[in-house]
Amino acid sequence: MNKQAMQPPANQPIGFWTARAGEAIRARTRGALEAIGVTQPGWWVLHQLSLHPEGVERAVLLRTIGPNESTDVIDAAVDSALDLGWARDDESVLLPTDAGTQQFDRAARVQQMLQEERMQGISEEEFVTTITVLQRTVKNVGGDAWHW
Repeated sequence: MNKQAMQPPANQPIGFWTARAGEAIRARTRGALEAIGVTQPGWWVLHQLSLHPEGVERAVLLRTIGPNESTDVIDAAVDSALDLGWARDDESVLLPTDAGTQQFDRAARVQQMLQEERMQGISEEEFVTTITVLQRTVKNVGGDAWHW
């Protein structure tokens, strides 16, 4: 394939690059987590449970994670966490178990390694600017620029 020189960044579509970045990051993240037996939706559930050691209502957890994936996928990830013994249902709230906390710790180490990998050659200032610009872009087109 004969590649032509790319246009200057100011002439390139942000949607193209955000989609490409999202696809690449998602694929890398999912592969690394799956290597330790965690799906990405499972990671989101474990992460939320880690933030709520006193328990979290399933509906609150689903609403919080909601923008990341369909409700069915997140619901299945909660059911999987229960089936795997990473969480327990205490009638009104979901609670992390010791096994869930251990699996969260393993997955958090993977996430830290992935973040370090993604940050290669990128300063913290550049990263913060990128996140800020993307949030503003989302707001500019009428989207909800929020993440837990």
